[in-house]
Formats: sequence, C-alpha cells, structure tokens
Amino acid sequence: MSHSEESEAEQDSVLEFSDTLEIQTNKSTLWETIADPAVLTECVPGAESIERHSERKYTLDITRGISHLTVSLSGEAEFVELNPPDYIVTTGSAFDSKTGSNFDVLAAMEMAETDDESVELTYKAEVSFSGGAASLSTRMLRPIVARDVDTYFENIRSKVEASEEG
Repeated sequence: MSHSEESEAEQDSVLEFSDTLEIQTNKSTLWETIADPAVLTECVPGAESIERHSERKYTLDITRGISHLTVSLSGEAEFVELNPPDYIVTTGSAFDSKTGSNFDVLAAMEMAETDDESVELTYKAEVSFSGGAASLSTRMLRPIVARDVDTYFENIRSKVEASEEG
C-alpha cells in the first residue's frame, strides 16, 4: 500500500538515507567487523546491547534522545539477504513502550574493492516510524537520524582502519 493510500492516522513517517564511503581495508575484514555483535554494540549510537542469535538474527536494545523524547528501543534485526563479503540486506524493527513508538528499518550495504586497496561501501536505508515518535516532524528527525547513521559508519571505519594498523 503506498503512503497516499493510507489514512492520515495510519501513515508512518519515513526517512531515507544513502551514501558511499571509502574504507581502507579489504572486504573480508569489513564483513567480519559489521557482523560482530560486540563491535556493533560499540559502533551503533545508543546501543546498550546487540546479541547474535544465529548467523542472520540479532536482538538489540538502544536508547536515544530524539528532541524532547527519549526512546528505549528493544527489537530485532535479520539479515534477509546475505552474500559475504559482497552485500547484505537487513530488516529490523524495534519498539519503545514509553512513547508507543515503532521503528522499522530496511537497509542494504554493498562492498566493492577498489584499485587502491580500500573498500567502497555503498548503503541505502529506509527508516519508518509511528506512534509517539511520529509526533515529531521528519524535518526535525532527519538530521538526528542522519547524524546517527553517519556516526555509525564513521565508527565502523575507525574500528576497521585501527585493526588494519594494529
């Protein structure tokens, strides 16, 4: 159902992000990093815990301040398409009981090695949210979520490049 077909009361707010960044590493090292729950817990802004239950399924607890709201999200993520170390497609959903907010994510990452011994990582993500968080405009949320997305990828880059050096 397209957003134009939904009633106003049911309409989710949607944010979309995409970018390409270069990381000084190889695809295998990058893949190992983004699949490691301990590293993800360190790299995802606000992550309190991320646990792997299988090669494809994770649970997570994240707390984030968003404008005047603090959301404590509990949820799960699943790698729905997995082709190590070339690409990954992930879906995730999380709920904050205090605000009654639901967050759903569809994200894809593709990794390609370049001629200069680095990896070009291209990502696309769509974040849908409803409930209390939907009382905030997407104009207000976009820079907050964009900053978290950027922080996540910069944290991954720092972690991978530090492991390459050491």
